[in-house]
Amino acid sequence: MVRKNFKQTDQENKSKPAVKKRKRGWLIFGGVVVTLAVIGHVGNVMEQSRLDKDNIPIIISNVDENIKLDYHTNKREISAKISGISSFAEVKISENKIKVHDRKDAAGSVKYEIKDIKEGDSDISISVVDGKRRGDKTIKIHRQTKADYDKQELEKALKRAEESVKKAEEQLSDENISRAKSDIGKLPDGKRTPFSERIAKLEKAKQEEKERAEKAKRDAEENKKQEEAAVAAAKVRQRQQQARPQPTPRQAIPTPAAPQPAPAEIHFRNCKEARAAGYSHMRRGEPGYAPHLDRDGDGIACDKHK
Repeated sequence: MVRKNFKQTDQENKSKPAVKKRKRGWLIFGGVVVTLAVIGHVGNVMEQSRLDKDNIPIIISNVDENIKLDYHTNKREISAKISGISSFAEVKISENKIKVHDRKDAAGSVKYEIKDIKEGDSDISISVVDGKRRGDKTIKIHRQTKADYDKQELEKALKRAEESVKKAEEQLSDENISRAKSDIGKLPDGKRTPFSERIAKLEKAKQEEKERAEKAKRDAEENKKQEEAAVAAAKVRQRQQQARPQPTPRQAIPTPAAPQPAPAEIHFRNCKEARAAGYSHMRRGEPGYAPHLDRDGDGIACDKHK
């Protein structure tokens, strides 16, 4: 037991110098840190005194002095560069103390986000105090009001409606009319009437055009049917005429003033005159036949009852 205590005492005696050495090291390190801090502080004090003595102005730059925000934006980050300041300079934006970053050559930069910006006009102040010197900057912010936003949106909607209606008027189609009606439907009730009237006229014109096209189609189909029926009837009459013997033409009664012309000299101006003289269905080469009486060119003159 005595041997054990002796060993412990011996170890403790050996460790005391090491502990003292560590303590001495920490004291030296602490002294160095304090010394550097004091030197830095003294340097900063001297820098501030120099700036005050030389009356170096505090300049706030690289900042947007007039900011415009839309209605849906109620926050904005502000940044600025500040020169002519020492490490003791105090910077405030809207009465909130801001830390200066990136210090170099008596200058630095600041950033700050402004929240809950009200509608309309407001001012944001940047103030810098460094010893006896001071610098200030006022930033003007205009956030769009609800009334201005509604007016702007209405103008946009009116412009879209006007453009779509005009396009429908220039290129009349169901697609353009549908798009114009959709844009008109987005307008307030009091603004729709002029555009709706123009669309109504376009729809009426479109309907009239459709009806004309349908009528023209029906007329064409009817004319085609009549022509086909006339051709079919002509063929039937032609077959019937060919199947029965040809009637003997009646000779015209000569007048005392002029004798009956020879068969080769018989001439009629039209089929009505020929029929009155008793001539019809004259074949090519027969008395009374003439090309102008054979309109369908089938070689038989005055074979149709027209």
